[in-house]
Amino acid sequence: MERDSTVVKKTSLLKTMVLNAQDLFLFMDKHDQTSLEDLTETKWQLMSSSLFFNKSKDKCLALAQTIRDSGADIVMMTEVGGHESLANFARFVLNDEYISLSLPSNSDRGIDLGYLIKKTLPYELALHTHVDFALPAPAKRFSRDVLRLDLIRDEKIEMIFLLVHIKSKLDLKRADFEGRTRRVHEVKGLLQIYEKLLVHQVPILVGGDFNGHAGEKDTEEEFKAIYQDTDLKDIAFLANIPEEERFSYIYFTRGGNRFVQQIDYLFISERFAHLIEPSECYFPRYKNPSGTPMPIPTRMEQKNTLPSDHYPFLASLRL
Repeated sequence: MERDSTVVKKTSLLKTMVLNAQDLFLFMDKHDQTSLEDLTETKWQLMSSSLFFNKSKDKCLALAQTIRDSGADIVMMTEVGGHESLANFARFVLNDEYISLSLPSNSDRGIDLGYLIKKTLPYELALHTHVDFALPAPAKRFSRDVLRLDLIRDEKIEMIFLLVHIKSKLDLKRADFEGRTRRVHEVKGLLQIYEKLLVHQVPILVGGDFNGHAGEKDTEEEFKAIYQDTDLKDIAFLANIPEEERFSYIYFTRGGNRFVQQIDYLFISERFAHLIEPSECYFPRYKNPSGTPMPIPTRMEQKNTLPSDHYPFLASLRL
């Protein structure tokens, strides 16, 4: 997967997006070459023979537009409905501008992890799974995975990405209150993987959906090890993004109360903090087809119209 090395000279920033795509199932096995513009939502759904509904055409297009508008070079995606769905998203919705990489995870819902990598990036790519990484009981394994991507040039690793989707606080079996024990084990397992990779002495970006507040201020208990045991820092914090803008998720209680939270993160070692371009780090907000920003939801009905129930985060590093 080597690319023209002159491309990197024209690119001063490497832009990485963290995005929970919310059930990105997209199966096109019955596609008859009809252009996307000519496909109604009904026909869009009929392109698939899967038991899963395709994510709606409009929401897929809105996600793609958000990626394009940001200029993201690498997208670290969670809630991907397998490699086929991600490959279809890259081919049909992103006009084949990105390479799609994904591997099966331990998810019992079929929501895996995956990367989209712009084809113009001048690197070889290597993907590694940790689905069999042993965790203490009751966890035993990651609920999804820690999916590692290496950027390689001249046979040397130049950057490493670790993508994760930490177990949510749902405890349907009522065996582990708010999933706290499993969540602690998953975070510690993630940090063990990170620590072993420090031997490469290259930037390591750790990101994804943490399903909780992992920021430095008011850190939830399961994430405190990030700051106590490693030199990792939240890029949104290092970039001095105002607190009121630092959110990726909106939560509504049963009583209708609204809370904004940052639960999607991208971490980097303080050692490499100088690589961050703060002016190009932000939480992109979604737009409608005409390019007008969609309102930040104040009601659940508005949230349901968004292309995902998470907002992405974009971080830019100087090469």
